[in-house]
Amino acid sequence: MKHTSAVTSVSASVSRNTSFNSRRSAGNSRSDGRSNYRSDWASSPSEFHGINFVFGRPEQVSIYLQSMKKLADYAGTKMNNNMDKLAKKKVETTFPKPKAPRKDPAKHVVDEHRELMKRKLDKEDKCNEDKAKLFRIIMAQCSPEMKDKLEAQSTELEKLEDDNDVIGLLDMINEFVYNAGGVRNKFVIMQSLNRTLHGRGNTQRPNESLNECGKRFLQQVEVVEAVWGKLVC
Repeated sequence: MKHTSAVTSVSASVSRNTSFNSRRSAGNSRSDGRSNYRSDWASSPSEFHGINFVFGRPEQVSIYLQSMKKLADYAGTKMNNNMDKLAKKKVETTFPKPKAPRKDPAKHVVDEHRELMKRKLDKEDKCNEDKAKLFRIIMAQCSPEMKDKLEAQSTELEKLEDDNDVIGLLDMINEFVYNAGGVRNKFVIMQSLNRTLHGRGNTQRPNESLNECGKRFLQQVEVVEAVWGKLVC
């Protein structure tokens, strides 16, 4: 019985690794096995409209904030709750092992435990597959300038891709959006926001409803708070 169980466990492990590697290979087009994201920016599907991670623009913070909301919406509606939680809250879903049977368990108890383990492994496989897809979507929605910044950190980016580390990728993008150029970058952002909040950009536009104008103003406030912290009224 123990020998058969061990063989079954090894076979399941091999099957999982083979299946996962096959899925990864299917999503890659470069000879080194890594995804080629270069041509995706200009031809992204309409379902990803509004998800854009850009670098080198004064409005990159506001674009980032809106893109994160759109990404969470996509993950929640087109994928599943696990990916919604990953994109929105940056929280990984875990799948705990089922409780091991006691010593000398009955056959039906062993069979039940094996089935629960299989479900756990299947859930992990599905989650890894979804994370790989979400990772590719995020990279594909990066502007060429943002891709250049990410790929300049080639060793770190390769590890993130190997692990399908969506949170790590989003953290890298966040760092470039907010902190590239240090404090000066924040002042450049604030100069742009100051013109928007106190200049003509803050007036109601032609054919714009009062509600839409109010939403646009609150988005601008959100950008200010993302850079400097909560405003005190």
